[in-house]
Amino acid sequence: MAEGFLQIVSEARLSVKQFCKTLVGEIEETDTTLTENLNSLLRPYKLSLNPKYSKAVSYHLEAILNLSLYQDFENCVFQKNGSAKLLDPQQDRQAQFSSFVVLRNLSWNEVLRKGTKYYSEEFSKFCDQKMSLIISTLNWTKPWPEHLLQAFFVAAKCIWLLHLLAFSFNPPLGILRVEDNTSFDPHYMEDMLMERQKSHGANRVKIMVMPGFYVQGRVLKCKVIRRHKKSVA
Repeated sequence: MAEGFLQIVSEARLSVKQFCKTLVGEIEETDTTLTENLNSLLRPYKLSLNPKYSKAVSYHLEAILNLSLYQDFENCVFQKNGSAKLLDPQQDRQAQFSSFVVLRNLSWNEVLRKGTKYYSEEFSKFCDQKMSLIISTLNWTKPWPEHLLQAFFVAAKCIWLLHLLAFSFNPPLGILRVEDNTSFDPHYMEDMLMERQKSHGANRVKIMVMPGFYVQGRVLKCKVIRRHKKSVA
């Protein structure tokens, strides 16, 4: 199960990356207002979509999306102050794993035919909540085209599966987050722009791009971007 969890983490990270790429492509093609909305989110980090869409910009946008997608991951039902559906811990773990097995191979075509609610009411609510949160964060003002909905579905499904599997363990696997400006610790963090850093340089986190996890005595490092030394107060 631990190896399976690590595999789902990998899939989740890749799916959010693809969702981010699809999202930016849609914004650039259609609406200067949305471009400006994204730029306003990037401005505190001294970045912009224009004139060049860089690797650093991509990572910062992934960070913003992951912040929404993983919000409340620590809770047993992925909701703020949510409570377990089953009071017996063993039964609850079994129910989480059963849901994981049922949803693991759910395809976009199946969802198009019957909707997410047909397969899981909880997952359907999760998708609605996360989509609303992202739309609010980006100040999005129009319907999403199908290819963007599909990219979102894949990312949301991976993170939902990750949560189901995390809470199938006893004790549940913990998510590893770090705040901006935290001291950089290579035991728990991986710098995604390492080639840009000097060996004597930045030792503070600028932004967390992807959370990590505690997996049965092991640490799956969170991925971060460090500040340049000159940016550290």
